Amino acid sequence: MRRYLRVIPLMVLMVTLLAGSVVGAETIKFGLVAPFTGSGSILGDYIREAMMLAVDEINAAGGIQGRQIEVVVYDDEASPATAINVVKRVIENDKVDVVFGPNMSSSVLAVHQVAEQNETLMMVGATSPSLGYDRTNNPWLFRLRADDQVRVENQAEYAVNVLGSKKPGIIYGTTDYCTSARDVIIEKFAEYGIKPVAVEQMREGDVDATGQILNMVRAGVDSIMGLTHESEAAVFVRQLRQMGVDVPVVGFTAWGVPAFTDLAPDAAVGVIAVQSFTPEDTNPIVQEFVEKYQARYGRLPSDPGQAYYDGVYAIKEVIDRVGFDKHAMRQELENFSGYVGLQGELVTDEKHNLSRFSLISEFQGDSWKIIDKF
Repeated sequence: MRRYLRVIPLMVLMVTLLAGSVVGAETIKFGLVAPFTGSGSILGDYIREAMMLAVDEINAAGGIQGRQIEVVVYDDEASPATAINVVKRVIENDKVDVVFGPNMSSSVLAVHQVAEQNETLMMVGATSPSLGYDRTNNPWLFRLRADDQVRVENQAEYAVNVLGSKKPGIIYGTTDYCTSARDVIIEKFAEYGIKPVAVEQMREGDVDATGQILNMVRAGVDSIMGLTHESEAAVFVRQLRQMGVDVPVVGFTAWGVPAFTDLAPDAAVGVIAVQSFTPEDTNPIVQEFVEKYQARYGRLPSDPGQAYYDGVYAIKEVIDRVGFDKHAMRQELENFSGYVGLQGELVTDEKHNLSRFSLISEFQGDSWKIIDKF
């Protein structure tokens, strides 16, 4: 089972440590399914670190209703096929009470019905509009961040109302995360009577975007909307700068995280992104989290880690209110409000999104400058 080799030792370590401290006591078991290898691996460690920070804080304070949290962790390799296998394993074999993840939208689309069939809560950070309750009709699936319907509309509004863009271009990827965002932004531009003059695609893993950039230049774009994953975003902006193309670049969430800026630190300067989180947020709750995270891990936290930190505390709040019965927990989550976390007050909407929080920020080389909050 080579695909588990990287994560299984961590899983055993966490379970052993918790079991050693609560011998003979009942626990509540969480599963974490996230990408530690594959195209989304640059996000996996941030997710795991933030989630385990919340778990350890809660356990140190006595657990949830006296029960310690036990965590099992699996690598889904950012692959829908692998996600199906590990989600079945974590639900049917490990018999977890709550699954956190997967985080990649395409993986959630492939596996969410496994959670529904087993009546297991699934809390995800994936942001594709395709995952809303209005489309999945899955009462056991909840989202821990604002979906891209919200953020991508903010992205288009900023381009039109602030930048004055009339001839936007779009660069997007091939996954559902990217293609759904493309559809949303085209529809939003249409509300302003604007049609993008160039709509170009990059495949995940592409290392050359010169053809797409040349097509945008020929079309006369006055802004570029970035809707790719992090690695392709870095390729695109590096080559954009090398070619001397000087138009505003506004990206969605994947363009607003260290997984992007670390790959293109100089080229990313000036890029504007719609974010779910940034450690520069002066909210005292966020700054307390940043301080604790940095002290423990020696680096700044990143989106989507904050969503999983909030998610652990949201589940604790739910259990504190209604107990451990999974049907009561699901019903409470459907009407959830009143808990204030890193993303503000978490309130479940009709699509099962617990948050609508987003920021628009500009990368300044070593930090993000927040322009607006929504």
